[in-house]
Amino acid sequence: MNSFKTKLADWLDPYRQSFFFFKWTFTALLVVVAGSILITVCWRSGFVKLLLDNIFVYLPNYLTHEMAGHNLVGNIFYRAFYFSHRELGIWIATLAGNGIETLIPFLVCFFCLRIEGGRWTLPPVLYWLSTTFYGAGVYAQDARACSLALTSSDMVTNWAPGERCGDWHDILEPLGLLNYDQVVAYTFFVIGSVVFMLAVYSAWYYWTHPNFYAGLRTPKPDPEPAAGWQPPNIYEPQQPAATGAQTPLRREYTPNGHDDHSAGGTDFPGGMPRL
Repeated sequence: MNSFKTKLADWLDPYRQSFFFFKWTFTALLVVVAGSILITVCWRSGFVKLLLDNIFVYLPNYLTHEMAGHNLVGNIFYRAFYFSHRELGIWIATLAGNGIETLIPFLVCFFCLRIEGGRWTLPPVLYWLSTTFYGAGVYAQDARACSLALTSSDMVTNWAPGERCGDWHDILEPLGLLNYDQVVAYTFFVIGSVVFMLAVYSAWYYWTHPNFYAGLRTPKPDPEPAAGWQPPNIYEPQQPAATGAQTPLRREYTPNGHDDHSAGGTDFPGGMPRL
């Protein structure tokens, strides 16, 4: 079991830089839980809406929901099941909106963790992921009421409140879960709130513990040298030992002022040897 956990951790987070490897304290857990509960209870407040449904996240979420979700992935499944299971194709195409909207930041999180130093991109990506759950909760809680204004996947057609029900009405009704729309919605609110608090806490933890994962994946240091070992002196190299009885070449000064290269000396100026 431990081997499986290690292999899973090596695959998901090889550098051990996610919040799973933080040194959690009771106070930190209490702050994350309390913040998550507060955001979930106050999800209708203007502050939470500004925090999790502002223009900076609404636009990318809207584009991934409509273009990548409904128009691309949803259209593929709709055409694939058109003749055999048309209703299933429509259901998958409807689910693909929120599904792809949430899947994209989740995959970005995954790739960030597989990059050494990718921890610094994790808090904003976790924040992005939390906004997708919050948006799903807002529309899921309206599944029966159908009181929200909607935009079609063609991004041109609009419906006033009450004219048409949203995606989650069409997702939950075939499953017989339409009466549980509030349960589904608050499940999304809880997940989104927890992910948001983890994003905030991760940013703080990375800032205050820049080397928290040091040593988890770094190579072990070199062993200590043996006692009494000294590095070689490169400035005074030792002469190699003689392998035989060899007489080194010597330059001697003779009284006549010339170098002597032989036992008999020289006869010519400049040290020319005798022939």
